[in-house]
Amino acid sequence: MGLAGIHADPEGGLSFVSLTPRGKAALADLEAGTIRDLARLTDKLGDEEALALSDALKRVTRLLEKS
Repeated sequence: MGLAGIHADPEGGLSFVSLTPRGKAALADLEAGTIRDLARLTDKLGDEEALALSDALKRVTRLLEKS
């Protein structure tokens, strides 16, 4: 079984893709790795630096949502 499966809409609409149990496990592993990497990268930031980074990321998010 793969990481994702394609499913037909039972009412004849558009098909859709969903993660299989194996795909969900792979995604969970990726998310856990991301959290570990972020913790490692930000571990030595002081409070002011962490706040500045948080503010910058919020600005980036707002800009990306506009486009």
